[in-house]
Amino acid sequence: MKKILYSLFDYRFIYLGMSTRNPGRIKIGIARNVDLRWKAIGRSMKGRQFPIFSLPCFFAIWFEAHLHRVMKRFNRPLQGDGGSEFFSYLNPMSWVGWVYVLCCILWAFVISHLLIYGAVTGIWCWWREIEFWAFQREVLGFIRFWFS
Repeated sequence: MKKILYSLFDYRFIYLGMSTRNPGRIKIGIARNVDLRWKAIGRSMKGRQFPIFSLPCFFAIWFEAHLHRVMKRFNRPLQGDGGSEFFSYLNPMSWVGWVYVLCCILWAFVISHLLIYGAVTGIWCWWREIEFWAFQREVLGFIRFWFS
């Protein structure tokens, strides 16, 4: 199933990460396995590199390129594997861009996974001959019951 998601929908993790050797910069990147990617980055750069945030999303290559275009004027490249994807957060004008980056990543995660949920439950309702919206109301009622 993973291979289908990877190849058809470019399903990967969008991540943000930092380096102890280069403070004031955050890396925006994509990877299928974030831990393996950061180990590769760590082998090619001095200091300790670590991810600070990651979420899976669809069409990750396009999405990463969009975030790089948004943050282009704050790009501060480093030497090493993935070093061209580091961006400054020290400039006060970059903060608006970073808020946008975080909102975009969260939006991409929520929307894409809601679409998956809708498709799976839609097929389930069609197969079981259940009315879709009645099923969704039941699910919400079940959730309210457990969280109240």
